[in-house]
Amino acid sequence: MTRAEMVEAWRARRSARRSAAITGPGGVVDGFALRKWRRAGVFGVEAVVRVEDVLRGLLESMDAEDETLRWSTDTIRACLDGQPTPQLLPAVKALLEAAEPGRAVAQTAAVLSAVHEVGLPWLSPAGERRLAVIAGADPAADLGADDLPRGAEEDPTGAFALQQALARRNLDELTTHHLGAIVPWAPLGIIDDLIEAGVLDRGHQPWTLRADADEQGYLLARLAPEKTDAALARSLGWDEPGEREAFLAGEPVQPAPSSLYDLLLRVADGETDALKELEDLLPRELVLRLRKVRDGSMTGSWDPDIPADRGLWRLMCALWEPRAAVNPARGPFYALVALRHAYDLICQGERKKAQAQVDKLVDHEGASAEHAAEAWNMFAYLALLDDDLDLAYVSLARVARTDRRVEENLALLDRRRGTKRNDRDQPANPYLELGLPHKSEHWKHQWRERRRADRDDLDLAAQANWAKRRIEQAERTEDWSDFFVLPLDPAALRLPTVRPRSLTPRTAAMPRRTTHQAATDLATVRDRAIADLLPTLLTAPRRPDHDHRTTS
Repeated sequence: MTRAEMVEAWRARRSARRSAAITGPGGVVDGFALRKWRRAGVFGVEAVVRVEDVLRGLLESMDAEDETLRWSTDTIRACLDGQPTPQLLPAVKALLEAAEPGRAVAQTAAVLSAVHEVGLPWLSPAGERRLAVIAGADPAADLGADDLPRGAEEDPTGAFALQQALARRNLDELTTHHLGAIVPWAPLGIIDDLIEAGVLDRGHQPWTLRADADEQGYLLARLAPEKTDAALARSLGWDEPGEREAFLAGEPVQPAPSSLYDLLLRVADGETDALKELEDLLPRELVLRLRKVRDGSMTGSWDPDIPADRGLWRLMCALWEPRAAVNPARGPFYALVALRHAYDLICQGERKKAQAQVDKLVDHEGASAEHAAEAWNMFAYLALLDDDLDLAYVSLARVARTDRRVEENLALLDRRRGTKRNDRDQPANPYLELGLPHKSEHWKHQWRERRRADRDDLDLAAQANWAKRRIEQAERTEDWSDFFVLPLDPAALRLPTVRPRSLTPRTAAMPRRTTHQAATDLATVRDRAIADLLPTLLTAPRRPDHDHRTTS
């Protein structure tokens, strides 16, 4: 269709509308009636018909019993009954100002949109020009300095500033004052646009400015997810906070392979090959923390905040293999590592190194009662291996006063002291010789592994076979009383199985659930901006040829 054809079609439609208006259900609008309507600033058949429709709708929406609006409704009815008057404008303004809060914006926008569409001179010049810009009829660049809103009085809700910022795709131009006025009413989709543009953040606390509880929760999840409790998350249908809470609480979880929680579980279990994958999923500050964990393993020294997270201990032990005796006084992590290190050295037959480590353990005055008992028990065992029975007995006797678990070992030492040296059996515990805790059920598997590994070393193979025979003899007689019990409780040597809290990212913000610049949201902003022009509605219409108001 050419431009000429489009213009001709528009003229045809306009002519049809005028014909319908003149002969429509409201009756014929004659020239005499048209001249009367000019007193109210309404010019032309189309304008008269449109204004009458708007006025009827306005009357229908009002409470007919409200005496405070009687003058306004009577004035409008008089206009509809054929007596238009300049007082129509203040009557319309009064009814719009008295509209129900939930309908006021839509009604005011509808009335002022009709004013713009039929060209009624009902607004001040600045209001009329601003309305044309809001409606999209004129570019914003045409507005002069006097036409722009001056402060909160002329743009009380910030709607005009918001609409123009959206039109220019430049939300950064909105000020803090604008945001404070916009957030309480703007559609959530627009709020999300402000969030994604970086204009609105948690520092503005927009959830405190919304009246609706669901919207408060939504914005809290969008900007301050760590403040979102499980109940709120469930009400939003948002799983992430609940998954994080369950993970940190140690509840059974079944994350997808190579997902964040899967990798965290693997790392917490000491799987060092998962570190690189985990780095790719962690935020920058946690990547740096993970690297500190890895770097500290070079020397076995970490900042205090690293071992403070017990969920990292398995990873730290997997990365760090002590080359010398560990000082247990450095903290709970080092105390446990020292105890485990001493036990490992005993199982490996490294008696000299084991003695050096055990000496540090028994010298540690701040040790827990459980660790102190295990340390003195190890000390006594090493003394037993050196056949220093008196030292071994004295070492255990000091523990026996508070820990009865060592009584079996004391009894063994008593019997051994009463046996001639040449009649004594080999003092070593056969389970420990195989590298296992006392009475471990896995000794046969371990013996097979040792036989395969030591098949070329006759001494080590003979030692493994000796251990096998001693254990089998004890199992046949169900008598293990000749074996020195070590450790007293295997649980004392176990690393904690808690989840690594300090490596678990904070709950990420909930993704937006609204449409970017949805048409309905933009229409809401436009209507609000139009409704804010109500104060520019005059008390009497301007004449179409100049800015003087008609008075008769």
